[in-house]
Amino acid sequence: MVESLLGLQLKVDKLRVNPCVPAEWNSFIVHYRYRETVYHITVELLASSELRPHIVLDGVELSALEIPLQDDHRDHQVLVRQVRQRG
Repeated sequence: MVESLLGLQLKVDKLRVNPCVPAEWNSFIVHYRYRETVYHITVELLASSELRPHIVLDGVELSALEIPLQDDHRDHQVLVRQVRQRG
């Protein structure tokens, strides 16, 4: 249930975030453990007219809309700006 609501999809060593949350939610935070590494993920939901969707991992904007996962035993900060899904 949590995976479908928050839209977390693990694909081998990449994590996609495609949330389907209540309309009242503008953002949420997930602490995701990948083996011995923790990703602190803040998801901000945008109206379709706002900025383009993107992901920032440890201060660096990624070229893809997925989080590359590595088991380096460190904490990582992730910002996901995603267009709100209509349901």
